[in-house]
Amino acid sequence: PSVPTLGMAGALPPPTGLDQPFAVPLVPEPLDEPMFFLSAQQGPVLRRLPSGSPLRELELPCWVQHRLVAGALRHEPEGVDRALESLGGQPYLWATEFENVHSFWLYREPTLHIDGRRYPNSEAYFHAQKPLPFDAASWETRKDDIMRRAIRAKLEADKPFLSALLLATGDHPLLSIKADSCWGFDPRRGGENRLALLWMELRGELRRGLQGVPGGG
Repeated sequence: PSVPTLGMAGALPPPTGLDQPFAVPLVPEPLDEPMFFLSAQQGPVLRRLPSGSPLRELELPCWVQHRLVAGALRHEPEGVDRALESLGGQPYLWATEFENVHSFWLYREPTLHIDGRRYPNSEAYFHAQKPLPFDAASWETRKDDIMRRAIRAKLEADKPFLSALLLATGDHPLLSIKADSCWGFDPRRGGENRLALLWMELRGELRRGLQGVPGGG
């Protein structure tokens, strides 16, 4: 049986100006609930869920209600409620591909080359920039710019896919629920959601760049 919370009505055309075409399912409109993107890579993860889980019935790739994902993973629904409240009730979108660390969902982080050095992933680059000896005050003033540079390099390294995914989110807010009140939104304590805000910033840059490409919007 199909699950009635999928975003599979169509696919976005490959955005003009990207290195390669990469189709991403359309986000359901109007967006009434927070949604989470599941790529085709998540098939093995879904098959490990208990029989009867509605996520096992999904046709990938797709957008699925975040509440459904949270329930399948036995997370309390209050986290989604608090996240929605923080956004004034506006539904948000998220995907594991926007994270830097993946403990459950599958995504192979691209290798980054920054300033002539090689880093296995964006998280490794971020932590490698911490001052030695560590100075908390100095780090606080620099960490947003370093994270911005990390995910910008990640976007370039996996551009066909991440660009299409990022553009697919349209004008909707992005939000990451996790136990991190700085880079995400802690389900109990709330948070600043800085990582998602940086991705939204890059989304704006990407869209402005495409506006200068014939046929790009």
